[in-house]
Amino acid sequence: MDDMNNDFLFDEESEEVVRRYEQSVNDRRMPYFDVDELEVIADYYLSCGKTKESWKVIDLGLKLHPNNTALQTKRAKVYLESGEARKAFQILEHNSMPDDSESLLLKGDALMKLHRTKEAILIFQRLTEMPDIEMEAVCLDIAYIYIAGNDYQQALNYLEKGLNVSPKNLDLLQEMAFCYEQLQQEDKAIDFYQRIIAINPYSVEAWFDIGLLYFNKAAYEKSLDAFDFVTVIDEKDMGGWLQKGNALFHLNRFNEALICYHQCEEEAVYEDLLFVFMAECHEKMEEYDKAEVYYSKAIAINDQNVEGWIGLGICALETENYDVSLLHFQKALTIEPENSEIWVYMAESEINRNHPDEALKAYQKAVALEPYQPETWLSMGNLYVDLGSYQEALDSYTEAFLQDNTLENITLFLSITHYKLGNEATALALLEIAREAKPEAIELFLEVCPEANILFEKD
Repeated sequence: MDDMNNDFLFDEESEEVVRRYEQSVNDRRMPYFDVDELEVIADYYLSCGKTKESWKVIDLGLKLHPNNTALQTKRAKVYLESGEARKAFQILEHNSMPDDSESLLLKGDALMKLHRTKEAILIFQRLTEMPDIEMEAVCLDIAYIYIAGNDYQQALNYLEKGLNVSPKNLDLLQEMAFCYEQLQQEDKAIDFYQRIIAINPYSVEAWFDIGLLYFNKAAYEKSLDAFDFVTVIDEKDMGGWLQKGNALFHLNRFNEALICYHQCEEEAVYEDLLFVFMAECHEKMEEYDKAEVYYSKAIAINDQNVEGWIGLGICALETENYDVSLLHFQKALTIEPENSEIWVYMAESEINRNHPDEALKAYQKAVALEPYQPETWLSMGNLYVDLGSYQEALDSYTEAFLQDNTLENITLFLSITHYKLGNEATALALLEIAREAKPEAIELFLEVCPEANILFEKD
């Protein structure tokens, strides 16, 4: 049986039972299996996601052992796996044994899926109060039911109960961390991953997950440390190398990031994305020829890779090939027409091609798609000033200021546009504020408004 599922734990005897069953199917004969053997076979197929095969096993079992309660329970389990909670519940109501923990757990699961939550809670409570119960295992199973229903807080309650009995149970700790992740309580999730690592320092999964959490918090040094452990423990872990590269990229250590990315080349699942990551490193180092090579490789693999087309456009912009850059951005827009970033780059290309009207249209499209873009509003204001459209420039600068009043020279730009519109008092008041932050503000003001020289000559 070459496709034996490694996630389903067998002893040699159980594995032999499944082999014997599959051989009998191939030979088209009906052998005898006892109930325990049939349960093992049915569970194996369920673990592989082969519910139809599980049905066949249970049907065989009920022919060999009519009305057997254990097989009926297994039948209910298959109904649950198939999304038929009502049928599962009906079977459990009529066939389950009152003190059988598996039956009670399935019944609680069915009730949860039927939104009969209060009844399910009573069953779960009964389960945890049964004598000789393995509390940590039961709490974990109940938690899985709540996790499947996205009720992570209730799952945590049962996981904590299990940890009170078995504080070093790695499965419980793993699910605690997962639930806190889903609740976006990253610091608590990190604490639980650290508890796992304290018990098992060689847990690749825990190091990887903690690395991702630090990465998402922009704690790139700590993220890098975690992914370092991943690649030291398992030097063939491509996910670890990839994420280590990403952490190094955000730390501006581009050459080191490239080394990590190259480690992934032979086994990359999404090779076009990997080439984009490599290209971005070269782009950041202003090695635009090399960046273009990798962006082109990404597109050759997947011509719908929008980041590849954007990257090519940026490289063309940086090397002053403005007509080429525009073509690349236009291609990117055919893939993602609602991507505001592309429209901003389009505007930059059009400005450099001396097409200010087209540039304005691109800026306007960008802020219509994503209004919060202080830098874009500022750039649009500058373009309006160049065109002598001072009211539109003032409107753009005002919006930029409202979004981010720390933008460089924003107060100076507001001063200039107010002066151009004849609002002399407001312009001078703003200019005074600008001069406090930047002593040369008056000189810059007069470069745009030389006619205002007379105001300062009076002083």
